[in-house]
Amino acid sequence: MIELILTSFPLVIRIMYLRWRGIPVTLYNVHRAVFLWFVIAVALFFTVFYYYPKSYTGLVPFRIVPVVAENGGTVTQVLVKPGDHVATGDLLFTVENTSEQAAVDVAEHQVVELQNAIEAGEVEVRTAQAVLKGAEAGLAQIELSLADQTALKDRNSAAFRENEFERAQNTRLARLSEVEAARTQLESASLRVTSVLPAQLETAESMLEQAQAELAKTRVYAVVDGTVEQLTLNVGARAGQTALSAAMVIVPDDRADPTSEVAAGFSQVASAVLYEGMAAEIACDSNFNASMRNTVLPARLVRLQEVIAAGQIKPTGYLMETSERAQRGEIVAHFKLVHPEHTELLIDGSGCMVQAYTTHVTGPLEGSVLAHVIEALGALKAILLRIKVWVALASGIGLTGGGH
Repeated sequence: MIELILTSFPLVIRIMYLRWRGIPVTLYNVHRAVFLWFVIAVALFFTVFYYYPKSYTGLVPFRIVPVVAENGGTVTQVLVKPGDHVATGDLLFTVENTSEQAAVDVAEHQVVELQNAIEAGEVEVRTAQAVLKGAEAGLAQIELSLADQTALKDRNSAAFRENEFERAQNTRLARLSEVEAARTQLESASLRVTSVLPAQLETAESMLEQAQAELAKTRVYAVVDGTVEQLTLNVGARAGQTALSAAMVIVPDDRADPTSEVAAGFSQVASAVLYEGMAAEIACDSNFNASMRNTVLPARLVRLQEVIAAGQIKPTGYLMETSERAQRGEIVAHFKLVHPEHTELLIDGSGCMVQAYTTHVTGPLEGSVLAHVIEALGALKAILLRIKVWVALASGIGLTGGGH
């Protein structure tokens, strides 16, 4: 409407001229002014709509955290209710854990048994060491006796006894066998204590950790700070294990995050003028107030989504028809408020209108008079945005509608 009023000056001037001359105003003598009005209006509409894209699909996005049970089972306890605020690590609900607790008990007993077996093995090692020392002492003694008999034999002494000499040789062989057996027993006991049993203990401890992890899955804790909503769980129900059948959702406390963004969808035609760092203004339904204070908030375009969601192809069992993609989709732009404190004024999920401004025309028109005119039209769009917000506030219908 304002654009039509601003471009009607050729018709107004023509009518004023005809009245001054006393000539009756007819369609015949104002048709050129009407045509010129139409041309200027079209040029202004095109310039404003192209260089100053607007979106009615802006929103304040937020995330939720679906709460599911890692182990499906019968719910035995629910410790929260809708609207409760929870902190990270708070227990939300529990499920039946009889089998998991039994597995933990068995694993704990196995660990204790192996620890006792290691202690017993250390005793066996000490026993084998003592046996080896005894066998080595017996071997040393019989070797002395054999050496004495050998010396007597070499001197052809009358004290030499052939049967004692042979008995000493046989006893020495027996003592050697005893030493070798004791040494083997010691090596076996040492290997059992230093390698076999510790490896078995590590395996048992790993199984205990696994059993404890499975037991922990029967207790579901909050992973973020937030508010519990949509609690669909009760004692005796079956806990779901997928996000599609979540037991509840947690709305995280994101308002303290100054990096919150506003997302808005623009026509694909606007891709030629949208750029990162582009100035913008945002007005959200939840931010209206009677004084109009902080109702229109300054922002900057910080990121453009590189793909258009409507064009994605999902794996299905049939070929896609191009007619299924008749809706062209939008370019998603993300805006960050210039003043972080304004983030506190917005409600998560609020619908917004986003007006982008071309403050510097680039390309062939850069620096020309026409470029300065285009850049100056931003004031007109700012006025129109505020009038739109005022009308939406006065009518109580919000920022509904579409188009420009």
